[in-house]
Amino acid sequence: MTTHIAGIHPVARLLRGFAVDFLTCHDPSVVERIMTPDYRLHIGSVVFNGRDTEYLPATRAQLEQFPGLCVTVHDVILGQNACAMRFTEHGASVKDSGRLASWRGITMFRTDGERLQRGWAEEDYIARKRQLSSCIFDVVEAPHPAPWDQTPAAPDAAAEAIASAWITGIHALGDYPQESRPDAPEPPAHALIEVSRTEIDMLFSAGSRAAFHGTHYGVYAGGFSDIPASLLGSAITLRVAGMLDIGKDEVASARIFADKLGLYRALRQLASAQRQP
Repeated sequence: MTTHIAGIHPVARLLRGFAVDFLTCHDPSVVERIMTPDYRLHIGSVVFNGRDTEYLPATRAQLEQFPGLCVTVHDVILGQNACAMRFTEHGASVKDSGRLASWRGITMFRTDGERLQRGWAEEDYIARKRQLSSCIFDVVEAPHPAPWDQTPAAPDAAAEAIASAWITGIHALGDYPQESRPDAPEPPAHALIEVSRTEIDMLFSAGSRAAFHGTHYGVYAGGFSDIPASLLGSAITLRVAGMLDIGKDEVASARIFADKLGLYRALRQLASAQRQP
């Protein structure tokens, strides 16, 4: 039974229940306490509809692949019936002879006031794929010293307007900070797509901070070494998740993760279809 520490806000307790009690402790029974039965997760191009029917089986499969999986939390935003965290998942894969991998991401949730009701996330699965193939493990960055000891902040309409304009106003992704490690071979997000428009799927603010999930629409601009040049200019989508700090009239800093593995797989499918007689 999970102990509820006095002073931890219920929203922080939900997020801690997800990151620690459920994932790090590998306890699927926790989802009944922290998630509604109709919980829905959007991640990449996939939507898991239903806590028990779709989401939990998929998560159990990952926990079985990484039986010692841990979640290290680097940053948290707590809002009114909404929350977000930046994290790294790491462990050894039994499907890959015990090879190690660490992969980063951002996840965010809407709550019904008591439990997580809907989630959006993007994770750096292309980095995980690389590590499991190369046997070279990415070092996990330092954790947040006290991720659950925060008080939720009220929404700020002005901050959300600044965030929304910044997200939808970037058409080359050039202003996005690079989420890839400096020595990683994966191409940066801005090298992959020439953006024509952006849709925001989810955005919430908590004082001067905000979190969002969005979809960039555009054409493939190159970047993957094994994708044929004939696919340059093909219509693509790139989903992203981010956590922002809002300054006076501008976004002061941001951490963004993109679904590059999903894009890569979609391009591989296009290339395969192109080769069909």
